[in-house]
Amino acid sequence: MLFDPDTEDHHVFTRLIQKRRPRKSAVFAIGTGVLVAIGLAAAVAFAVTQFDTGTGAGFTGNCDVTVPANTSSADCQLGPAGAEVSYIGSSDTVRQSSGTGLFDPFVRIQGSPTEKGYNTNGTVAFDTKTGTWTHAIKANAIPLVSCNRFTGDTATCWELFNDINENNTAKRVSLNVVEVWFTTNPNLVGYLDPSGGPSGFPSGATKVYDFHGNILINDVNSGSGRGDLRYLIPLTNIDSFNSSTYFVLFSKWGTTPASTTANAGTGPWTSDGGFEEWKVRKVPNVHIVKTANPVGPVNAGTDIGFDITVTNTGAADATNVTITDNPLPAGGDLNWSLNPAFPGCSITGPVGSQVLNCSFATLAATTGSIGPIHIQSHTTAADCAVVSNTATVAASNDGSDSSTATVTVQCGALLIKKESTKTGNPLVANAGAVFSVDGPDAGTTPDFSVTDDLTAAAPDEDALAGEVCVSGLAPGAYTINETTAPPGYGSASQTNVALTVANGTNCTDSTKLPGAGATATFTNPPLGEIGVTFKDLGSGETNASIVCKTGTTTVDAVSENNTPDPAFDDTNETFTRLPPGQYDCTVVIDP
Repeated sequence: MLFDPDTEDHHVFTRLIQKRRPRKSAVFAIGTGVLVAIGLAAAVAFAVTQFDTGTGAGFTGNCDVTVPANTSSADCQLGPAGAEVSYIGSSDTVRQSSGTGLFDPFVRIQGSPTEKGYNTNGTVAFDTKTGTWTHAIKANAIPLVSCNRFTGDTATCWELFNDINENNTAKRVSLNVVEVWFTTNPNLVGYLDPSGGPSGFPSGATKVYDFHGNILINDVNSGSGRGDLRYLIPLTNIDSFNSSTYFVLFSKWGTTPASTTANAGTGPWTSDGGFEEWKVRKVPNVHIVKTANPVGPVNAGTDIGFDITVTNTGAADATNVTITDNPLPAGGDLNWSLNPAFPGCSITGPVGSQVLNCSFATLAATTGSIGPIHIQSHTTAADCAVVSNTATVAASNDGSDSSTATVTVQCGALLIKKESTKTGNPLVANAGAVFSVDGPDAGTTPDFSVTDDLTAAAPDEDALAGEVCVSGLAPGAYTINETTAPPGYGSASQTNVALTVANGTNCTDSTKLPGAGATATFTNPPLGEIGVTFKDLGSGETNASIVCKTGTTTVDAVSENNTPDPAFDDTNETFTRLPPGQYDCTVVIDP
C-alpha cells in the first residue's frame, strides 16, 4: 500500500504505524519509493520518501546543511519535532564553540564511494575501522541537551557529533541512514544490509531510532578533531534505558543521487575515502542517590538517617560541585547532624529549618564518587510520620540532579483501664493511679511511669479518671504494672500485664484508638472504714478493748492519732482501707 507523503492522511497513518510497530521489528528500504517490513517481530511499514522515527512521521524534501565557506553554519530538522542537524563552520564566530571541545569517538567509518558501519567491541563489519575510535558505548554516556533550536520547548535530546573528513576538493557527502539500537551485549555483531534487501540486527538488539533520507553536507572545514556535524535526537519516543544498556549507532553515507541539488558546493554526494567519525563531547555526568539508613520502618525513640552519594560517570571532571539539602526534614522536633563529620559539608540553621550544604572543587571523571554522606536525627513521638528528604547536586559544567528518599517513623498507643471490683466493673471514680511501663527493649527496667490524671495532656492523653492513654510509642510488646493505687482503692490484683502496641494507633483519632491487644486492665477494690468508740460515763473505772475480724483474720486498727494500735486497748479504734467484705467487731468493757 502506497501513500502520498504530502497528505495529512499519510502523516496520521505514519504516526499510528510507528507507535504500534513492535520495537524488535525492522523496517527496510527497497529502491527509492517503497519500504518493506520484514518480520523480526511482525513489523508493519509503508512507503515514504524520508522518515525519522523520532517523530513517527515521514517528510519530504532534503535536509540541506551545505554552506559555502567555514565562516557560516546551517541547520535543518528532520520532520516536525524530529532530529535537529547542524553543520558548524570552523570559523563561524557565533557557533564555533558548538563543534569544539574534548571528544570521545566511538565509531569510525571509511570507504568509497559509499560507506557504512556501526560501533561494537566485537568484530567490526562493513567499512568500520578498528582502533581506539571504535568501541561499545553505554546509552547513559551519550550527553543530554535541550533540543530547543526549532521547537522552543523543553524536550531533551541526545547530542552526537561527527568529524567529517572528505577530500579538500571533493567536499560534498551525504548522510543517508542513522539508526540507534539498544542492546545489553557490548560485542554485538551480525547486522544485515544486503543490496536491495532487509537490513538490521536479526536478534540481540532493539531499534529505537531510525532515519532514512538525504542529509546534504559540504565539508568546508579543514583537518580533523572537530565536531563538524551536530546531530540531536529527541528522546520523546525512545525506549527507557539503564546502566546496562549499550548504544549502537549504524550509519550509511554517500547514496544520494549525484543529480540532487543543494545550496552550496559542487560534485556528487559520494564519500571519497576519507573517514567519518561519530563522537560525543566529553562531559561530566553527575548523579546523586539518597537512601534511608536505616531503611526502616524505624520506631519512635530511635535514630533515623539518610545516606547521600554522588557519582560522575561522564568522561570529564565535574567542577564546582555542590550538594544541597534545603531544608532538612523538620518533623516534630528532628535535629540533624553529620555522623561522622564529612569534609566539605556542614549543617546550619535552627532546629526545624536546618540546611545541609556541601562544596567540592572537582569530581573526577568516570569513577569519581563522593560519600556516602550520612546525616541522622533522633526521633520522638512528635515525629511519627513518613519523613521525606530530597537532596540536589549541581556542577558548573553539568546540570543538576535530585534524589528523594523516605523513611517511616512508626508510633503506636496503649490504653490502661482502672476498673472497680464493684458489680459491673465500672471505672474507678478517682484519678491518681501510677503505672510503670516497660517497652520492647532488651532490659526489664521500666522505661517510664505515667499517672492517671484528668487532663488530656501527655503523657496521659485521656481526660477520664480510670483511663490512661499514651501515644507516640514504638510498636512492640510492653509490660504494665500498677505501682500506686488511686485514692480510696486497694491495690490491683493484676501484675505484669502484657500488651502489644500496634503501629498507626493513637489517642485522639476515634478510628485509630488502641485495640484490645494494646489494652491493660487492672481491677481495684473500693475501700471503706469502721470506727468503734467507747466512752466511760464518769466513774473512771472502766476501759475497753476493741477487736475486728474478717473471717478469722484480725484487722489492724489505728488510734485516734492515726497511728497503728495493735494493743486494741484504746477507747477509739478505727479500722480503715477495708476492701468490701463482712467484718465482725468485738468490744470488751473491763471495769
